[in-house]
Amino acid sequence: MFDEGAEKRRVVLQIIYIIVLAASAIGDIPSFSADLSRAMKAISLVIVVIAASMLFVSGNMDRIKTGARFVGVYAFILVAIIVWSIFLWIINLETVDFIMRGTMKFMYQFLVLLIMFAGTYMFGERAVHTTFYGLALANTIIMIMNIARYGPAESLNSILAMFQGAEAQQGFARSMEIHDITFTYGFFIIYFLFFAQHNKERIFDIFVAVFYFILGWKRIAMAALPVTIFLALVMGRMRTKSRVRLMQLLAWILVAVAFTYVVATRTGIFEEFTTKYGINTMGRTDLYKYIEKYYTISLGFIGYGFEYTTVILQRTIESNPEAHISALALHNNILTLYIEMGFIGFWAWMAYTWIFQLRWMLNHWGEKVAMLFFFSELYIFITYMTDNTMYYFYTSLVLRLMPMAYAFHEKTQQDIRLWPWVRAQKSLQSG
Repeated sequence: MFDEGAEKRRVVLQIIYIIVLAASAIGDIPSFSADLSRAMKAISLVIVVIAASMLFVSGNMDRIKTGARFVGVYAFILVAIIVWSIFLWIINLETVDFIMRGTMKFMYQFLVLLIMFAGTYMFGERAVHTTFYGLALANTIIMIMNIARYGPAESLNSILAMFQGAEAQQGFARSMEIHDITFTYGFFIIYFLFFAQHNKERIFDIFVAVFYFILGWKRIAMAALPVTIFLALVMGRMRTKSRVRLMQLLAWILVAVAFTYVVATRTGIFEEFTTKYGINTMGRTDLYKYIEKYYTISLGFIGYGFEYTTVILQRTIESNPEAHISALALHNNILTLYIEMGFIGFWAWMAYTWIFQLRWMLNHWGEKVAMLFFFSELYIFITYMTDNTMYYFYTSLVLRLMPMAYAFHEKTQQDIRLWPWVRAQKSLQSG
């Protein structure tokens, strides 16, 4: 139990965390350059410095141990990817500039781990809320700036046109398509619906998260979230043993689906499917054709290393000026992972993420932590099929923060209302 002074300090720290994270996230305004956005993300180092100061002054060993275990599991796969990439870069005689660019991008993923550790060390499960408020504050500031730029009437008309099925967002609606931050609201909606305490704050949080999720209008996210929520509702009515078995079975199925998706893309089945059903891939199938010669579906395909797909696309533009390539990214993280990590690296990443991490969550932190991990991964995994969300800064932060913060959950009388609500109530009454 915190005394009054400690509680005031904690509130002040939360406010500082929210402001610093918001200042960092404002850098995701679409009109900002990539270099400026990356530079503003470095502002979040202030959070790490504050947490480090607290750690040295009054170290809480229990929180350090819990946070360190999660960071270790998350960091292992990142270290494995960078080590494998370095090996591939060396044998492929890549330039120093390219290697430095790939390494620097990975450094931001390690910054993500530090911020997560800092947030959960300072606030425990409350880190979910402070992170949410920081990103929502940034989104609010960006929205106000865009309304001032386009005017209230034009902004409203732009949103109405988007809702009415305009082929592409324009004006205000386009400016509010803040890719990275928008995807994070899916995680928050899952948490607030099924894992957060049932109070007035939760209702407000759901409203804000849904509002900005819709305003961001990421179509793949809007398809992924209902699928995840439906599965959560179904699993909430299952017995614990059946639920755990289903999660483990689905994990294996999703690994197989990912590889099948790569095969379908390489063999043209994906294009045939989208053509048959009139699905607008926004030029993605053309993009996939340009890179076919760079990879094969075979055990001997070792990949090119992290970030190499950008080199492939650059070379394609240089060799084929008529190529319909508007961005140096595949907008398909599953295929990108296969091309960059190779056959074995692809299967290793998928198995580690879905099989090992799920089992680790179940064995060390229990069913609910594992379920929050599973639903968060499922939601973002679906977006990998048509987007580049795997290494987005704030998306990665919230994805990994969710189960880590929930591992600090302290049981209260309100737990009877936590999802899955029916099973939780029966078990408490029987106990």
